[in-house]
Amino acid sequence: MMSKAFEGIKVLDLSQVLAGPSCGMQLALLGADVIKLEPPVGGDHMRDRVLESQFSPIGMAAGFLTMNINKRSLALDIKTEQGKAILFDLIKEADAILHNFRAGVVDRLGLDYDSVKKVNPSIVYTVISGFGSRGPKAADPAYDGAIQAASGMMANNGTEESGPLRTGYMGVDLMTGMSAAYATSAALLRKQRTGKGQMVDVAMLDCAIVLQAANFARHVVDDVPDMLIGNQSITGAPTASSFSTKQGSMLSAALMPKHVEAFFDELGIADLLEDPRFSTREARIKNKDVVRAAILKAFESDTAENWEKRLAPRGVPISKVNSVAETSALEQLQHRNILTDVPAAAGMERGYRLVGAPFVNSEDGPEPVRSAPTLGQHSREILADLGIDNTAFEKLLADGVIHETP
Repeated sequence: MMSKAFEGIKVLDLSQVLAGPSCGMQLALLGADVIKLEPPVGGDHMRDRVLESQFSPIGMAAGFLTMNINKRSLALDIKTEQGKAILFDLIKEADAILHNFRAGVVDRLGLDYDSVKKVNPSIVYTVISGFGSRGPKAADPAYDGAIQAASGMMANNGTEESGPLRTGYMGVDLMTGMSAAYATSAALLRKQRTGKGQMVDVAMLDCAIVLQAANFARHVVDDVPDMLIGNQSITGAPTASSFSTKQGSMLSAALMPKHVEAFFDELGIADLLEDPRFSTREARIKNKDVVRAAILKAFESDTAENWEKRLAPRGVPISKVNSVAETSALEQLQHRNILTDVPAAAGMERGYRLVGAPFVNSEDGPEPVRSAPTLGQHSREILADLGIDNTAFEKLLADGVIHETP
């Protein structure tokens, strides 16, 4: 019988908010036993202090639900001697540990790589931070928006009128989580082959730069400056931009000659291509205002939804600009596994369709088997595996070292 890729792998996830938890969840979806270690009071900030949700009052905000699928929760105060001793007992048995403590904080907690590998030399030690574990900014705090600013992303997002803009979602956080999951997986494979552990150092700044690899290459190779061009393609082609229609908006990426020909033909303006002012890409860029005006006038005759149905079958890369609600309802997603039914969490009446893994396997792929945990939901069973009986558990509970939510 086949098993999931990480079945039998134990991961200790001490991270909070988005980047780290998303890494741990991707491993958990593929079968890893991911133990989420949280402070007994409050737990992960994402439970109720970052993104407002109807379930914030019970510590199960929407953002937390979607970043912690398949995990078990141990609420443990690792700042106490008893808590730290329990943590190091867990480390002895773990295959990997993941955290996003800043440089300096991890040293004060005694959880630096050298200290951890003394008790488990083969452990994979993944640390996520804003700027990396070394360098002048290693100890600086970082959130997604700050990294967008620091990395150059904002210098290329927006218009001259708006000025630099950040994206409306946490793309850097989630790219960092995916990168950390990939890097941790590679380290686990190396461990399987060699028996050796290692430190995996993932910086949000690096991940944001990877997202802009083409921009950085153009700057280094061709000395191309930053550009605030809104929805216009960096190619400058007027056929690759956003356009309003009779109802709704479109985004076209018609760049190749065959795309442009089909695009103009379906819009009923194919005769423009016979005019020397518009017959080549260079000519269309030179006369882009005239081209755009003709395209906008043509788009006024039908809705965005209908234009997509007309243009996509002709090979034109184009889409109606969808809302999150509209995207969630796309028929295409019924053939994917990106939105997946997650069981109801403890204290909630029903489960939800949440974002899972961005790929589908032919065998033993990512699968949600349990919802995100309540704070300390699995504290008793996890400590029982360490030989801590109910009497000792109740004493730890009374001392505030641990927390348990049914």
